[in-house]
Amino acid sequence: MLELILTTLIGSALAGPPDGDTWQFTATSGGENFAWNSPTSIVPDGSYYEMNYHVIEATVMVSYIGIDFGPISVLDMLPEDVIDTWRSAEGPAALDFGWIEVVAPEDQDPPSIAYDWIVELNEKGQVRFRMENVFAGQAEYDLGWPWGSVTVNVESGSILADLWVSKVPTPCYADINDDNMVNVSDLLAVISDWGYCHECVSDTNNDSYVDVTDLLYIINAWGPCEK
Repeated sequence: MLELILTTLIGSALAGPPDGDTWQFTATSGGENFAWNSPTSIVPDGSYYEMNYHVIEATVMVSYIGIDFGPISVLDMLPEDVIDTWRSAEGPAALDFGWIEVVAPEDQDPPSIAYDWIVELNEKGQVRFRMENVFAGQAEYDLGWPWGSVTVNVESGSILADLWVSKVPTPCYADINDDNMVNVSDLLAVISDWGYCHECVSDTNNDSYVDVTDLLYIINAWGPCEK
């Protein structure tokens, strides 16, 4: 039995960290910066990495005339490209997937909530999520009887999310039609999908917009895909 345990432990040590992993965590802030570090690590020496961040639930605590209410779900207030966010980055670590700005509602100035977030991978393969520039404003909300619809102050917010980060094979994101060639067909696909396009294959940088950035990406990757 002891020999089996030792063999398993040695085998796990020799295998090293996995190519990727998924974690679930809650980010909470009342205006202060927030940081979370993954409890496990992944391989740090990959040439390319992908990240997917999926919001499961978003809630806020609010106040009105000195009385606290909540938690109140605000998931429907977040844009769809904030609820499900994909990014890629070139390795090896250390690397990051770029800052992402969240403003909700998008058509309100000043907004009810706003913050910037980023996912980083350090040279040891540990993943870090950071949230900064947190803003808590006001929102219209129906508190029910006897208050009805009133303007409340957002005091704090919490987000429950899944975060997946993994080393991936050499990608060819510019190959829109998946024929291992970047050519005029891919260029025409980008032009056809021009504008807002969440989770659209023509959106090569996955910012939910097909625009000149994607067009230039296609041109710069022209020719056969790298194997």
